[in-house]
Amino acid sequence: MIRGDLWRYDPKGSPRQRTVLIVSADGISNSTRRWVYGLDVVDSDPGDILSVRLGDGRWVNGTSLSRLWRDWLTEQVGTVDNDVRDAVDGLLRTALDL
Repeated sequence: MIRGDLWRYDPKGSPRQRTVLIVSADGISNSTRRWVYGLDVVDSDPGDILSVRLGDGRWVNGTSLSRLWRDWLTEQVGTVDNDVRDAVDGLLRTALDL
């Protein structure tokens, strides 16, 4: 599990399964921590400047930064390319004023 991976996220007790983009630094992703950071991937344009379009027409929602429990990440469903990773890095820097 590394930054740029797309995973299916299935929280226990929730009827809502979703796709997320892992945005944690690889040091966190490769650690023994029980969580990583991610952003939701949605089917339609969230209409926010803090969004990045994926090549398949879906969108990364930059306003959805969440801590994700590893046990609920059930299946890797893809990765994003370097251009998308760079755009997501930029939106996170903007959103968090880094």
